[in-house]
Amino acid sequence: MGAHNIHSAAFFYARSKLIKKKDKTMAIVGKDGKVSLGADTVVGMGTWSLDGIQVEEFDASAFGDTWKKFEYGMKDGGTISFNGHYEPTDTTGQQALQQANLYNSDLTNIRLFVDNTSYWEPCQTTGYFSPNLTTGAPTKLSSVTITAFNVGMDKSGLGTISFTGKVSGVMVLV
Repeated sequence: MGAHNIHSAAFFYARSKLIKKKDKTMAIVGKDGKVSLGADTVVGMGTWSLDGIQVEEFDASAFGDTWKKFEYGMKDGGTISFNGHYEPTDTTGQQALQQANLYNSDLTNIRLFVDNTSYWEPCQTTGYFSPNLTTGAPTKLSSVTITAFNVGMDKSGLGTISFTGKVSGVMVLV
């Protein structure tokens, strides 16, 4: 199954998670999101993003072609990023992520919550795309490595912290 179909399956599932109110479909409210390491919420986070799967693209055009032709290579799981208020006493969240960065740890339990029950996490099976789908693209055991964190202070505001992680494999919606 190609990357396009992977995105289609994820989109279909995400679309089915939209809230219906009086026969009108409404987008998911962001206030219910969060970031966690397993059961431990990373304190103070206010935004997260997942840039998703990218596929290598090679120009296979030749002299005389009137349209470009492309070949496709390996998939890249993309990156995640999240940020919020700096809380140096959060030992099971912010400090644990800083330690994961220091030691290049592969995190398999990082979760990016969409609402109170649905979240993106590194795939932990090779059998199917998502635990909520029984068929789909073959995947691999996956992880996230925290590649950077930044702490900032502003005399007129709150301390901030941001994290960036590289996905090895694929993130799935649970």
